[in-house]
Amino acid sequence: MWTRAELKQNAKDVLRNNYWMAFAVSLVYSLITGIVSSGSSFVNNSSSGSAPGTGAGMGVSTEVLGTLLLIALLGSLIGLVIGFVLSFFVFGPMQVGMVRYYMESRNGTSSFGQLFYGFKRNYMNTATAMFLTNLFVSLWSLLLIVPGIIKGLAWSQVPYILAENPNLSGARARAISAQMTDGQKWEIFVLQLSFLGWILLGSLLCGIGLFFVEPYVQATYAELYAKLRDRALSEGFATLEELPGALPQA
Repeated sequence: MWTRAELKQNAKDVLRNNYWMAFAVSLVYSLITGIVSSGSSFVNNSSSGSAPGTGAGMGVSTEVLGTLLLIALLGSLIGLVIGFVLSFFVFGPMQVGMVRYYMESRNGTSSFGQLFYGFKRNYMNTATAMFLTNLFVSLWSLLLIVPGIIKGLAWSQVPYILAENPNLSGARARAISAQMTDGQKWEIFVLQLSFLGWILLGSLLCGIGLFFVEPYVQATYAELYAKLRDRALSEGFATLEELPGALPQA
């Protein structure tokens, strides 16, 4: 139904006309999600670090040690709460907006503002659907790594489906994604692995090169979704009302 070479060539054709806009979108997305994630990790790590004078042989009293442990536990809890809030309210909608940009780019020049599409169209539904999808994948991963990978591949198209129709429930988006990827998971996995060389190359210069590689990766994934979407419509997995398309919007 599709080949890696075809998807990548189509992605290159799209990027030929708007690479630098795609670069800006991916860069801002990476910076925003990276900065807020680092902030949450900093709160967690700083609270769990050893306080001055608590090393071995320093003679810390039981009361002081108990207070320090309580502070560390509270700090860790705060870090977890911050991570939860960011995962729910920021990361999911941001990802939906980012893939929306690449979906629109296939049909013409999209706007930078589409990066925030997930915050403008049925925000709470998008945030909830993305959070639960990622949570379920994480829970599957706790069982064994392989089941988590399989579920991640099965639901990999959820952000694209929500970017196309943010009114769909998370359950319905996951069901459509699972049907889209049925029999395609191995090919999708190999497609992801095929970017390993580019990622390693992009890791040079302290990882700065990754920012230049990301538009190519995301544009290819958008091409994959277009193929899987065609399959869903032709085989009746979804209707045009559910997947109305992603034409450029102001």
